Amino acid sequence: MRQPWRLTLIGAAFLGLFAILVLRLWYLQVSSLENSLDTAEAQQLSTVTIEAPRGDIYDRDGILMAGTRAALRIVIDRKLVPEDREEGLIQHLAALLDTPPSEIRQVFESNGPGTRFTLGGEVSERTAMFTWEHSEDFPGLAIIPQPIRLYPLRQQAAHLVGYIGAPDAADLEGPGDIKPNDRVGKFGVEGSYDRLLRGTPGAITYRVNARGQILGIVEETPPVPGGSAHTTIDLHMQTVLESALIDGMSLSRELGDDPLRAAGVILDPTDGSVLAMASVPSYDPTLFADGLITQAEWESLQESAALNNFAIQGNYAPASTFKVVAYTLALMNGEIYPTIEQDEHPGKQDPTDPTSFWCDGDLHFENTPELHDWTRHGEVDIHTSLQVSCDNYYWGIALAIWSEAGEKWSENILQDWARELGFGSLTDVDLPHEQPGVVPDREWFQYHQVNKTGLVREEGGWSGGDLMNMTIGQGAMTSTPLQLANAYASLVNGGTVFVPRVVDRVVDVEGEVVYRNLPSVARTLDIDAVVVENLKEDLHGVVAGARGTSRTAFAEFCGPSVRAIDCASLQQVGGKTGTAEVRKEVVVDEETGEEEQKDISTAWFVGVAPLDDPQYVVAVVIEEGGSGGRVAAPTVRAILQYLMNESMTPIRSGGENTE
Repeated sequence: MRQPWRLTLIGAAFLGLFAILVLRLWYLQVSSLENSLDTAEAQQLSTVTIEAPRGDIYDRDGILMAGTRAALRIVIDRKLVPEDREEGLIQHLAALLDTPPSEIRQVFESNGPGTRFTLGGEVSERTAMFTWEHSEDFPGLAIIPQPIRLYPLRQQAAHLVGYIGAPDAADLEGPGDIKPNDRVGKFGVEGSYDRLLRGTPGAITYRVNARGQILGIVEETPPVPGGSAHTTIDLHMQTVLESALIDGMSLSRELGDDPLRAAGVILDPTDGSVLAMASVPSYDPTLFADGLITQAEWESLQESAALNNFAIQGNYAPASTFKVVAYTLALMNGEIYPTIEQDEHPGKQDPTDPTSFWCDGDLHFENTPELHDWTRHGEVDIHTSLQVSCDNYYWGIALAIWSEAGEKWSENILQDWARELGFGSLTDVDLPHEQPGVVPDREWFQYHQVNKTGLVREEGGWSGGDLMNMTIGQGAMTSTPLQLANAYASLVNGGTVFVPRVVDRVVDVEGEVVYRNLPSVARTLDIDAVVVENLKEDLHGVVAGARGTSRTAFAEFCGPSVRAIDCASLQQVGGKTGTAEVRKEVVVDEETGEEEQKDISTAWFVGVAPLDDPQYVVAVVIEEGGSGGRVAAPTVRAILQYLMNESMTPIRSGGENTE
């Protein structure tokens, strides 16, 4: 009789347990659903990109020119900042960084909603710890190690190194998946080799709550550092070049001129390596490293054009340094020599020498204003014409070309030879923003006349006078210092036109070469060895000959106690002066108070050494710096002294009566 009661009791117990289970399931699935959804919503995943350490830049001997170090930086992710808390975050950041809230707010607005960006400069570990301890006050904020670009040389070699900055529209639209907040290479090696230097970004996935607080790291992919560029630059030569340019500008001011800037290059004619390149004034790439350059600093750089590398961007009339083009053309052709009869002297002084000519200083040419040479030279031949830099002689070469154009040779025979030497086109050096210069001819002239560009006169066609101007490197003819150096290198090395190069190779973090920039030949010119030897001898005559235009500047090449004739190093040096007329300016004499016209000129000099086996070509221009022989020649002389292992003497005037 008791058995049914026991069964009932057991059944009731099971029924109670089942009821409890059902109740629990209902609670989990229904009652706590809202809380579970709140929790899930409060915990999100956020993936952020980690900038890769940028590769270093070194000179040829391994001296650091640009590097990277890790620094703690504040990163704001606006996607994790609730809208109603953004103003509070700005106020807390202003207090943390001791910066006006308006400046912080401006950074937020300039980056836009939903963006992730770096705020301010490097912060200390103490600051990082403070934000971690008060994370409730800093939603969407993370302090993480970020690579900081270092430029230990500051203004030295700045135009070669370049800098990093915010991407522009072309960067964002180009290949490489560049984002608005990335930092990309600008100018110099930084710009040309940005893709190899930048590396591959990493990523961190954070777990964050709805209030923007980071709860932990879910996954981390480390970045791959960029490759390091090893250049052809010799920083010791770079230092000498930059110092000489600054001293050359100072000399110009002492002599009464007001130079705007100076630029120069040292080139290896055996393989096209750029050993040094400079443009003065320079700038400090550090200004751009953290993106905190001020408006005043930017405007100052724009006003002085200090960001421009005038060694490859400056288009200057090369003046008499260009005469080597007509000189070598005349020697190779054998018939293009001046034949003009002068008033007091016949054009030919020596009937047995087709190159002989009387340079009386003036030239009377029908329908052309009287032309005046920079001085009277007397009797010259093709060789001494280069040494004394006789304009009259090279005007005669132009007229010889003009008179026989279409019969013996093309009207553009001189222009074609200049283009073969690299004038009028890019050298393709591995630096951005190079300018091609101009080699004017009839077609170029007519294009600009028809299109009224203002670069040529409005009436009258291309004439022999235009060709005469071009032959002495004036008129519309323009060149960069690098172009001029490369042309001289091609002539003294026997006709090999190299593509100039700044970077030799790029290596990865393991030291493996990922890119090699081998010497490259653009073309080979057919120049007779005799012509090359004549050129080198006459370039030597410019610096050491009795009538050379830079003999005074080079007189103490081995020091004041050694005569030029006894200076072995000087026997291995050659060069060419150039003085490009820019404009005439009215000035007032301080003593008499009278107005007088002053010639404003740009000074050039190109040097070559050692002549028996050229290893260096040095080209220097001092814009509106005066006479080439007086200012540019002593500037290059100091550089050549260093290259030839002589003691460098002070840069002083190269004399009064010089070109």
